[in-house]
Amino acid sequence: MASNNVAQFATELKMPADLLLTQLRSAGVEKSSTSDPLSKDDKDKLLDHLRRTHGAGADTEKKKITLTRKETTEIKQADATGKSRTIQVEVRKKRTFVQRDDLVTPAAAAKAAPVIDETERARREEEARRQAELIARQEAELREKQERLAKLDAEKEAQAKATAAAEAEAKKAAEAEAQKVAAEKAAEKAAAEKAAAAGAAWPPMPPLPLEAAAAVLQADAEAEQEKERSRRQGSRRTRCRHRARAPGRG
Repeated sequence: MASNNVAQFATELKMPADLLLTQLRSAGVEKSSTSDPLSKDDKDKLLDHLRRTHGAGADTEKKKITLTRKETTEIKQADATGKSRTIQVEVRKKRTFVQRDDLVTPAAAAKAAPVIDETERARREEEARRQAELIARQEAELREKQERLAKLDAEKEAQAKATAAAEAEAKKAAEAEAQKVAAEKAAEKAAAEKAAAAGAAWPPMPPLPLEAAAAVLQADAEAEQEKERSRRQGSRRTRCRHRARAPGRG
């Protein structure tokens, strides 16, 4: 009876399931997918096949050393929207060293080449340094862009507030002027009605001489002209004050 399937066995061996499936087929164990069950006989067949492939017998297993090295690095990269995201890159390297029978001295084994030589280490350090510089440059450009956009938004908001305040002030001044004109007209109307009522209460006066009537009409006309002149001067002063308060004017 099968103890587990191909995928579980690959997890135990810490290797990709597709690679294990290929090795099983090479060993004569026909499996079509990673979910197929594995028996103990299937595992023994795989082990014998690997031993034959690497030219090792049962007594050579003790002389074989397998080194597995895994390196995980992170790379930050900006996408199309300007957001920075982190990408994890995992590199796995597996090397198997088998001690041959024709090696005469242990000194030769001690001089075996390291897994990663100095040239490879220097190359990787240089690549990591370039990646760090690129990430730092991208982060600086993104930060500068965000600061520039924030400054533009603040300027637009301040300009909109100033415009709204100026419009509100002009509207308030116009309403005040309209109320003042309405009050003056109401006062004039009330005075006229009062004068008409007073004239109706008294007996009719004898007609004034022609010269006296002309003098009275002239005085009334001059009084009306003076009142109209004063009202226009007041309106002109009010407009001048509003222009002086409006933003962007000296």
